[in-house]
Amino acid sequence: MRTLLLSALLMSACTSIVPSTVMRLDDVSPTTADPAGFGVDLSLPAGLDVVPGSAMLTFAVRRSDTDQTVSGRFALVRAANVYRMAPADLSKLRDLQAIARQWKAQNDRATEGSISINLIPCTQGDGPDADARVNIGLQMTETGRFLPLVRNGRLSAVATPADIKNMAACP
Repeated sequence: MRTLLLSALLMSACTSIVPSTVMRLDDVSPTTADPAGFGVDLSLPAGLDVVPGSAMLTFAVRRSDTDQTVSGRFALVRAANVYRMAPADLSKLRDLQAIARQWKAQNDRATEGSISINLIPCTQGDGPDADARVNIGLQMTETGRFLPLVRNGRLSAVATPADIKNMAACP
């Protein structure tokens, strides 16, 4: 159950992903990590942004021996480049985490879960340059530092010029 998946819009080329951060994520348990500490620092190139209100954190846990699943989607709020859990959603996520911990205590091997973060991209003006770069950092605790997940990743590794051209304009 130690999976934290950032499936953000710009998960770029493998050479831009910082392996030490990925290894640290393996030690993060979605059942015990405090969601108030989660933060995503998303540094986008000029001409690219995120559709307001589209940033969401999804928590899901499945228990295979009883075929039970619980999940929830929670809004992330933006302050500058950093996305965090909406304070109103913290107690709802903590309730789901409590169910997941109970299931793990009952049958650890049958319980699997994940946290993912999803964002919808949009363009501003003429959109980003063909050589645009992206940086993504993750924070696991409120006082912890942001760990680099994607460093100087090429936008072109995940989006073709046609993909970018077809993105909706930012509102």
